[in-house]
Amino acid sequence: MPVSAQLRARTKLLRTPSKRSAIKESHRRNSIADCYGNALDSHPYKVKALGTGLTYICCDLTAQLLESRESNSDGRSSPFGGVSLQRALTFGAVGGLWVGPLLTAWFSVMERFVPGRGPAAVTTKLILDQVLQGPFMIGSMFVWTAVLQGASAAEIEAKLRERLWDTWVNSVGVWAPVQILQQTVVPMKYRVTVANVVSYFWDTYLSIKMMGTAASAPSFMSTETGLDSAPQDQGMRKRISNLREGMVPVTVGLK
Repeated sequence: MPVSAQLRARTKLLRTPSKRSAIKESHRRNSIADCYGNALDSHPYKVKALGTGLTYICCDLTAQLLESRESNSDGRSSPFGGVSLQRALTFGAVGGLWVGPLLTAWFSVMERFVPGRGPAAVTTKLILDQVLQGPFMIGSMFVWTAVLQGASAAEIEAKLRERLWDTWVNSVGVWAPVQILQQTVVPMKYRVTVANVVSYFWDTYLSIKMMGTAASAPSFMSTETGLDSAPQDQGMRKRISNLREGMVPVTVGLK
């Protein structure tokens, strides 16, 4: 087929509505991606903080819906009845004002002192991320969420002793593979964005641990019996506590 005929055929295809729509959609996506990339270049901390804050709000709303669904055993109550916007905004503030900026600074520091994507550099950054950044980030989030919920210093300390270790161990299983991918494939300016995608699922879990009814109740200091997860009679709590300390004999039929 002559070259001119091929050009005419291609031009004709481009003039069809479906082709024009596809081209416009492609241009629109490229424009959004370009705008986001430019915003990351010009205002990295603000853009990443905003993205992290919005992600955390969505995570907490999801966590509340899951908690509400779990508590509505009769199946007749609306799962949206117990959703607290204040709680979601509180968790979002921790994400936007603390986690997002801290992650942005952390990735920059690691890239500055341990540059490159070779096996040795990636392994070093992975160890630093999981051993230093992981426990510090999770611990500080426990502290901030507890402070914003009005917990006392003793309650915060007990909460950290009870939940920090297990939460950090679980985080290593989730984030270690993600960080390997981040350090080998993802450009640095997009790493917080990629982390936010994964963190939607992870931070929904964290919201339940940190912001849920069991997490916010002062009775989380009862760590051995799980009494923090369900309402119990106060007399039974006291007697069980006394039994732990050997203050009363074991009897049947606690009231």
